[in-house]
Amino acid sequence: MSRKSVLVQAPASTSNCGPGFDTLSIALTLYNFVRITLREDSVIRGVDAADGTQAMVEATTRAFSNATCVELSGFDYEIWGDVPQARGLGSSSTVRAGIVAGLNALTGSPLEMESMIRLTAQLDNAPDNACAAFAGGFCIARTDPKTFAYREHVCFDLPESLVFMAVSPGYEVLTENSRRVLPDSIPFDDVVRSANSLAFIVGAFVSGEFSSLKAAVNDYIHQPYRKLLNPFGHESIEAGCHVGAYTGWLSGSGSTVICVTDEVNALKVGAAMQQVYEGNGVRCRVYRLAADNAGLTVS
Repeated sequence: MSRKSVLVQAPASTSNCGPGFDTLSIALTLYNFVRITLREDSVIRGVDAADGTQAMVEATTRAFSNATCVELSGFDYEIWGDVPQARGLGSSSTVRAGIVAGLNALTGSPLEMESMIRLTAQLDNAPDNACAAFAGGFCIARTDPKTFAYREHVCFDLPESLVFMAVSPGYEVLTENSRRVLPDSIPFDDVVRSANSLAFIVGAFVSGEFSSLKAAVNDYIHQPYRKLLNPFGHESIEAGCHVGAYTGWLSGSGSTVICVTDEVNALKVGAAMQQVYEGNGVRCRVYRLAADNAGLTVS
């Protein structure tokens, strides 16, 4: 008997990880959920859908149908969860991935994981977030050098003992706005310094030598240009590192900042990060997270 309804759980993610622009991402234990229930007619209807969600779901559905040559019926969808919107934690990727994976399960799974990641990355313009949402763990996404389209990925599990303290201030940063502030060209020395940091970060995470991350995350590609859009973010990361975090970065394009630490220092790292925002009159929310090594699930 064919399935009529599915529930998808998709993890949030922190992308870029400093210098790994559109390349590095880590799936986190913070989730959005998408339920899809098929209808007898051709209507696509959201249950308490947020503004803009309907257009996103319809565009994702059309793209899935075009990619698979599967004629779809209508469906009801419901989206909920704890991943904040426009905060640099991959919220839009979780929604698009949830729709793609849900429709795939309901139509006999015509797409393999890499094809679903490729489709989601194309829609979301975020190969790193899309990769983490599906695959989980610490992801390295490969893109085409000419078109920047997603090609493939490798991923590694991270231990539960590694803690990601995420602080989301009360202001949003839209991805399209944050990309506008990026320069058309970057000085050669800045590229070299960022590439060196990127390579070392990958080595540290894969080898498990997390203490070597101290002072090793140096980005000159996007974070310096996004400071004005993310007030107090740099100071919050510095505060977390000062009290024991290994390192930290702007999550995606912001406004969330992340500090990576161990279980012993997690609470004081989060408190120090939070104090920077609240001391400047900015309300924020603190999350204590771990890496989600499983990725997206469908039930």
